[in-house]
Amino acid sequence: MNTTYKVILVFSLIFLSILSYKISSKKIKSDITLPDPKLEFNLYNDLEYKNSSLKLDIYQPKTVVKGKSPVVVYVHGGAWDKGDKTMIRKNFREYILQELLDNHYTVISINYTLLDNKTHLEKPLQDTKDALKWIQENAEKYNLDTNNMGIWGGSAGAHIALLTAYNQNNEKNNSDFIYPNLKYVVDFYGPTDLNELFKTEASSLLLSFFKIYSPERFKIRHEKIKQLTGYDINTNKEEVIKKSAEFSPISYISKSTVPTLIFHGTEDTIVNYAQSQQLEEALKKNKIPYKLHTVENAKHSFGNINLNEAKDVSRKTVDFIKSHTTNEN
Repeated sequence: MNTTYKVILVFSLIFLSILSYKISSKKIKSDITLPDPKLEFNLYNDLEYKNSSLKLDIYQPKTVVKGKSPVVVYVHGGAWDKGDKTMIRKNFREYILQELLDNHYTVISINYTLLDNKTHLEKPLQDTKDALKWIQENAEKYNLDTNNMGIWGGSAGAHIALLTAYNQNNEKNNSDFIYPNLKYVVDFYGPTDLNELFKTEASSLLLSFFKIYSPERFKIRHEKIKQLTGYDINTNKEEVIKKSAEFSPISYISKSTVPTLIFHGTEDTIVNYAQSQQLEEALKKNKIPYKLHTVENAKHSFGNINLNEAKDVSRKTVDFIKSHTTNEN
């Protein structure tokens, strides 16, 4: 072992020891079970939008108002390989659903194909586009205002939502695809730069140390990269880096990007807060309307936020959505 290697290894050990101490010594709030809000809605449940296995739920206000209802499409999280459309009824998300219904929005929660070693990100991205197409084609039947439609997601669902919203201009070039105009995107703690998230360009030395220090997380990283891209980073590193850039929302920000709302917790150990900061910088650089709300002490999925925080998050979310909804009725 040469001197340089020893120095790097020693400093890495010291740094990670200090970091480990800080994480273990900091008191982070435990998960909180929020009381169920009093939801009232008309529900169209398990509507097939693509085939018998891909379905969506439509939540509409009990009170019918004149004109068509603006639409918010929800894309669930679950690390791309778990979860389903019912997640909208869990945790703080149910408060956002209630607030949207109270403001006469229709909320559509969709399922998509989950990833495995043979199913990669192209599939759920296409599913999401097909769900939007179905909504457009069935707008009259369900009294939907697809000229006032946005997309909302959490974690992996936010990642899919961001890619969908940021790429819609490319889809309009395909005349065979009926694509509604998404006016905004709401991102809760979503990955924005996969190469940075998975450290795809890290040196072999640092990766070796990562494997020793946290073998379980190292294994998950390897599996998740293969699920998303279809490539093994150990044998196809260049392809992984290229595909990860292609699947990174931050790669598509331009002057025409839609307004973006971002929420992220300071104690997120799954998707680092820096991912949202990078997104903020890119949006700011391109002069895109956006808001980044930092939730102090919140973990990934916001499982530890209290009732007042959940209501505040809901109000800020709906205020942003309303600010990008036009009254065309």
